[in-house]
Amino acid sequence: MKTLTITSIFSNFDFYQRNYLNILSQADSYYILIEDAWINTYPFKKQKLYLGDLLQLWFSSKWDVHTSFKVLKSTKLLICSQPLYIFQLEGELILGKNKVLAWSAEYQEIIEIQLKNIWAPYVVAQTCERPKKLDYSIKKVAV
Repeated sequence: MKTLTITSIFSNFDFYQRNYLNILSQADSYYILIEDAWINTYPFKKQKLYLGDLLQLWFSSKWDVHTSFKVLKSTKLLICSQPLYIFQLEGELILGKNKVLAWSAEYQEIIEIQLKNIWAPYVVAQTCERPKKLDYSIKKVAV
């Protein structure tokens, strides 16, 4: 199965912006794995994020860091007019300790931030509509 990196997505970002509706509707495109893209929040199990999940969250502005979430710390000085594209959430939903990785449009690199709370981005991620996976397995027919 094909795996993309965050850097490769952003080096071809115009392509994904133009084609994201097609990607969302096609299971073989939607379920492309993204290296290091996941949600790992205690007490829930780790959940992979696919290309389609990220495109939904980014292009619908559901994971807009500047308008939807409060940033407590960042490895870089952030300018509110420049987008951050979250692709990894880790931490504890109740206690609030967390680490978030995002692509910075300003710096053109991955940065680490800490949000006041990761409950909201966790819940929003669960609302992604996914196409049904195609079952390519060969089924035995009873004779």
